[in-house]
Amino acid sequence: MLTVAGLLTAAPRADAATTPAPTPTCETGAVVCDLFSRTQAKNWGIADVGGAWVGSSAAVLSADGGAGLIASPAPGRTSTATLPSPVPADTVTTVDVDVRELPATGSGLYLSTATRIVGDSSYAVSLRVQPDGTTELDLIRLKNLTSAQVLTSKRLPMKTEAGDQRRIAFQVTGSSIVTLSAKIWAPADAEPTTWTVTTTDTSSSRITDAGRTGLALYSSSGGTAPALAVDAFMVATVGGAQQPQEPQEPQQPQEPQQPQQPETPTGTTFPRGDTGAPALGSVNYPVPATAVHVARTGSDANDGTAARPVQSITAALRKVPSGGTIVVHKGSYHEDIIVPPQKRVTIQPAAGDEVWLDGAEAVSGWRAEGGMWVKDGWTLALDASPTFTKGAADGTAPGWQFVNPAHPMAAHPDQVWVGGVQLTEVATRALVKPGTFFVDKGRAQLVIGSDPSGTPVEASTLTSALSLRSAGTVVRGIGVRRYATSVPQMGTVTVAAADVTVADVVIRDNSTTGLYTWSPRTTLDRVSVIGNGLLGAGAATADGLRVHRMLSSGNNTEQFNRAPVSGALKIGRSRDVEVTDSAFLDNLGQGPWFDESTYDITFTGNDVVGNTGNGAVFELSEKALIADNVVSDNALSGIYVIDTGNAQIWNNTAVGNQRNIAVTQDKRRASNTSTAGHDPRQPNPDPTVPWITRNTVLVNNVVGDASGDCLVCVEDYSKTFSGAQMVSRSDGNLYSRPTGTAPTWFGVWSRAGVDNPAVTNTLVAFRTATGQDASSVLVEGRAVVDEHYQVLGAALPAPRDGAPPGASIAQSIPATVAVDSHLTSGARVLGAQPR
Repeated sequence: MLTVAGLLTAAPRADAATTPAPTPTCETGAVVCDLFSRTQAKNWGIADVGGAWVGSSAAVLSADGGAGLIASPAPGRTSTATLPSPVPADTVTTVDVDVRELPATGSGLYLSTATRIVGDSSYAVSLRVQPDGTTELDLIRLKNLTSAQVLTSKRLPMKTEAGDQRRIAFQVTGSSIVTLSAKIWAPADAEPTTWTVTTTDTSSSRITDAGRTGLALYSSSGGTAPALAVDAFMVATVGGAQQPQEPQEPQQPQEPQQPQQPETPTGTTFPRGDTGAPALGSVNYPVPATAVHVARTGSDANDGTAARPVQSITAALRKVPSGGTIVVHKGSYHEDIIVPPQKRVTIQPAAGDEVWLDGAEAVSGWRAEGGMWVKDGWTLALDASPTFTKGAADGTAPGWQFVNPAHPMAAHPDQVWVGGVQLTEVATRALVKPGTFFVDKGRAQLVIGSDPSGTPVEASTLTSALSLRSAGTVVRGIGVRRYATSVPQMGTVTVAAADVTVADVVIRDNSTTGLYTWSPRTTLDRVSVIGNGLLGAGAATADGLRVHRMLSSGNNTEQFNRAPVSGALKIGRSRDVEVTDSAFLDNLGQGPWFDESTYDITFTGNDVVGNTGNGAVFELSEKALIADNVVSDNALSGIYVIDTGNAQIWNNTAVGNQRNIAVTQDKRRASNTSTAGHDPRQPNPDPTVPWITRNTVLVNNVVGDASGDCLVCVEDYSKTFSGAQMVSRSDGNLYSRPTGTAPTWFGVWSRAGVDNPAVTNTLVAFRTATGQDASSVLVEGRAVVDEHYQVLGAALPAPRDGAPPGASIAQSIPATVAVDSHLTSGARVLGAQPR
């Protein structure tokens, strides 16, 4: 029987009558451990072991020196915090929970401790606490850490009171039969010898792979959203002989009084649509008879047939003719691949095979030295230039310094994993402790603080995975991971030729940028860029770029400064760009960012949630359709339009951001030819992109729960343009706020030539002052969207003649908007629509 006592202990609250438990410590063998002994106003920072936490919203996470605090952004919403690196598949997770305040109303709080987070799926144990203290422990399968399928549920005999502490242990083992077990007890009490609840999963939806770990907190709609405190979060591996003690009788699921997560509207999921690459090994592409085959068991001296495959993709490129196909069989390939000009190829996996290009390789020969472990003869020299110019020093001007001084090793691309857990690089040998490493160039040593005994150690030793230099090349169905790419190299995967397609590809855990293109008509379809050190993907001079169904999540793990570049996706100096039906979630920086004279942007059908910078940024650009997007819980502005003209902003749901939609202007003008940001391929200045915010249209948007100072935010910091010059139309919008003074103002409206903008406190006052928003509605004191960002009909005026909720508010959607989105021409609907 596996117990967690001895691995982790934590003290009870001060008024407990029992003997205090020892102070918690991270014990040897933990692959993840966080004691939250730091103080942070936003986010949870870096775990003691396991890397940097990635939160769905910085504003609802903090650390007070003794615990990590997590709260839902609002009733009916979910907050998440995950760690970027995968942990082994068979693990036991423990966490201490302090219920400092019970929910006042509603169906309760649900704290889910999740593991095997693979794609959008995970397993979790969920602690549910109702307003009367009734407590349940549920074993569930989660989608996107929000929607739950309850596998089994048990109501606990004890009730929870405000201030109670609970310790939860959650074990997951197996693959053909996945066994889930959980137990709960007071930290000062003896650990139970049996599991409180257990079940098995043999369904086709079972999760068998190792994945990430994390926490999610949901506060029911119609209730309150008090914070919970968590501490002593630890993940340890489970040995094959360690099995839970099964109950004598199988437990039958109890019918919960309320759903584990709120009711999902029919046909609605979040994120909407099918974003990101399919599971590697699940695709099946046609294979031409003339294809060149690659297998780990092959030989580069072979002819490349299915019966006699070559061993490397590089060798296959020498054999395949232009227009041919390379079929790669299962396994990891430690290669740096260049597709040369004039050799158009397709690279794809064999049917059902999981294929990775892996920049890391095993490192052995460790010796112990003073609480550290040393690999002698480590001569790998990697470029740590902090900017896009090799050898150049970092910038010093505001907005032009890449490396955050709080994270001085960000630009160093070295990466090390012990037992599949990524270590954090430190600047000196003296700073090495468990979970960290140091490259001692003077002694030619690699030094780690985690014991490598009996567990694999891997380090990134290659810097580039794929350089695609031939027009028309297709790469699909494979994964790319763990390359030590430097900032000046631009990307682990680079596109340097026209008409290249990258589809169904996962690019993750690389040291800086996952993918970069500077070539016309690049297509990125169902590409997942996850956990890369600086940026998920980027583009410049990429006219005709098409990004469809991308998943960009958890990027900027090295915590570079937000500007000049970091986060999900940055596109600059490009024309005719489409980013559609994609999800940009929980990046430690900006969400999608269009900058530096990008012209003719289509940004529709996307979900932009939980990024620690702005959500979607349109800067120094011109002509943008921004429609049918969910933009929520980003730490700064949701939709941020700055120095960008002719933005059509229709049917977006922008809630829970600082400023949900910010329309702004600063002193920069394209007429100043020396200001950075011009497209060198165009005239300077370019009359089509003057960098002036004008003719903005704001219609049918749902805007609410802003943490900033305004619901309608139109400002010119250069004091040149009026609000009427910047925004030509605003109407049919649904605004909401919890009280009449939160945020402080309803509207902020620029006044030309005047130091301060005009401010109004109500929609009526704003309408009178500006002539805008004639049909718009302001709702105060109640939520207007559910946890899937769909409008709650109960919050709106009663519809007439069977019309959908909000039809009396919304304006008719024009054909010019509908043609490039999922919206229907002529429809009168509010906000982003379900798929």
